[in-house]
Amino acid sequence: MRTADIYGGVIPGRTDAQAQGELAALAASIARHGLLQPLVVRENAQAGRYALVCGARRLAACRMLGLEAVDALLIEGDQAEGTACFLEEHWTSRPPSPVDEADAAARCDTQRLKESLALPWTLAQDRLKLLRLGERVCALIRREGLKLEQALPLLKIPGEERCLEAASIIAERELSGGQARRLIAGEQPGVLAASRRRAVRMALEEAQQLAARLQRQGMSCRVTVQKHERGICVQILMKSDEMSPRGQEKGNTDENNAHVSRPRAGMRRAQSQPGV
Repeated sequence: MRTADIYGGVIPGRTDAQAQGELAALAASIARHGLLQPLVVRENAQAGRYALVCGARRLAACRMLGLEAVDALLIEGDQAEGTACFLEEHWTSRPPSPVDEADAAARCDTQRLKESLALPWTLAQDRLKLLRLGERVCALIRREGLKLEQALPLLKIPGEERCLEAASIIAERELSGGQARRLIAGEQPGVLAASRRRAVRMALEEAQQLAARLQRQGMSCRVTVQKHERGICVQILMKSDEMSPRGQEKGNTDENNAHVSRPRAGMRRAQSQPGV
């Protein structure tokens, strides 16, 4: 289809705000690999031309290259049908995770990939850096749908546990790339402090719920919280009501000392991890 026969778009002037550098990069990709996804148009019989439905940036890049003909998919229907098609494409589209993009790049020969890319190699490098974060952090980035600009600041955090906590905060609060950078740079220390307090509360609540269930089953137990050099320890100390006479005698003489010194056999301990 001739580019001169295509006009407008569902959102007029949609490419006006696009940086020329982005369109130039897209044009370079089309010049090297061709138009990988055809435009979508509908026929305007009265005007004798075709109204653009999807692909405004692709059309602008093709015109930048001076292409006179492009591949296009013609759909039937009026303006409402075209608008519905446009909305459905954008509502259902989901870009791949930057981690998946990094995995794809890592499987290629680096030199061959550099030679094949029409876009700057730094785009691939930024994604490949994410693989340094480890499998657990990459899995969280993929699961929570974090974008590249949200995930890159995580590279500045030492330690996988701290990185996981920061990534969870970014996802939970839907922080932008700039907010994520400020969070990790320490400009929002209250956010991380609140997260640590929340983690301690959750650990304590879980321990208390478990202790309550054990008590309903006839177990004698109690929850204790102790501060340690590297964090806080939440303990569940318990003993069976059906202990042997020897165990009961021992418990009558030094039960308190046993609780203070070290947990005996049969006791369970749940310890919270140090915060970020």
